[in-house]
Amino acid sequence: MNLQDIDLWGWKQGPEGERREAPPASALIHQNRNIGIENIYTLSRDGFIADEEKKAVDAVIQAIPSRLKKKMFALRLRIEWMVKSYGLNHIGLQTMTIRKNITDRKEFEKRFKSIATNVFPEIYLDWLRVFERQQRGAWHAHVVVATKEDIRTGTDVVALNQLLKDKRDRKVSKAIYYSSIKRLASENLRGIWKEFRRLCGLGEFKSRRKGRYYKFDACHLLPIISTAQALAVYVSKYISKGFEFRRPEDKGMRLVGSTRNVSRVCNERFSWAGAGGRLWRSKLGILAGMLNIKSLDGFAEMFGPKWAYHLQPAIALIELPYYDDMKLARLNGWDLRNEQDEPWPWPDLTPPADIVRKANFKAFVMAKEIWFKRQGFKPDRDFKRLGRFKPKPETDRLRPVFKSWLDYTVGNN
Repeated sequence: MNLQDIDLWGWKQGPEGERREAPPASALIHQNRNIGIENIYTLSRDGFIADEEKKAVDAVIQAIPSRLKKKMFALRLRIEWMVKSYGLNHIGLQTMTIRKNITDRKEFEKRFKSIATNVFPEIYLDWLRVFERQQRGAWHAHVVVATKEDIRTGTDVVALNQLLKDKRDRKVSKAIYYSSIKRLASENLRGIWKEFRRLCGLGEFKSRRKGRYYKFDACHLLPIISTAQALAVYVSKYISKGFEFRRPEDKGMRLVGSTRNVSRVCNERFSWAGAGGRLWRSKLGILAGMLNIKSLDGFAEMFGPKWAYHLQPAIALIELPYYDDMKLARLNGWDLRNEQDEPWPWPDLTPPADIVRKANFKAFVMAKEIWFKRQGFKPDRDFKRLGRFKPKPETDRLRPVFKSWLDYTVGNN
């Protein structure tokens, strides 16, 4: 396509292009605003911010390790469902911390479970929490909640958030802080704050600490500042941060939890629809045909509940007889180049049948060896003659180099 043929801003580009006449001016100036400033943008500010923050969510998901992508993706969908179901004015983010350095995860889980079981149902409709270990080693929780009352209307969220930061950094006095709280926070929001102070024995309710109280020293609740996508980015980053300071004793701890309604929105047990998942499922189908397995339950019956982990080296050996696109072929190591360092010129690939047959036979033998080992049997003499195969490293799986693509295609046909 020639750039001169593209119609941009009302006229053709290039020396032969002719300008079109400008559209007639409006009879009334500033007809959309009464302040003398005309807004020429058709896209609303909230719509633009939502689109940008959605891109930020995708960027965060792609940057984290693969084992956390599913968890963050499910977290994003659950938060968006809460906003859609209960409305933006009823969604808030609550941070629950303890002044004492609680490093024992069981002790922190016990405290959170107590307040979540007895208090949350009285104040909130649904909630979703993320546990995070701080740099000092103490645990704290970030909870996305759906309140029964509107906490956003009448609240200056941006100014209130900045006020809390200034108080934390000791930039404002107590008198200015408490006077600003009454002005910036709505009555419903202040009511929830007061209830948590009473339950935790904080502020004017310190006398409750002599009796029974919930052992949290701060339960800050704030409405959403902008959009659900921004909240998803903010909460999702704590999953990756939680793994940054993770300790060996944290193994088995569930960093993400929610009520039953929220957990039903998206299950974390799913497979991506990308090239990697498609390649794995194609290989698994070939292995299932060789082992005469009809379903995934058949793999579990034959190799145990962790069959995907045990069969991983065997599945890696399998070669597909045909690749629909070169992206899928390169993902499996078929990055073919000739002696002139020219890439494979066609969009698909049919590997040599001899290579496919040998690779799949090795995978079948290895899968049988894994099954024999799980059954506690020793391979018999006939089985030993088939040989014991192990997956070769990537350096040993280099594809052959051809003088020309014609030699390769002629050799296959």
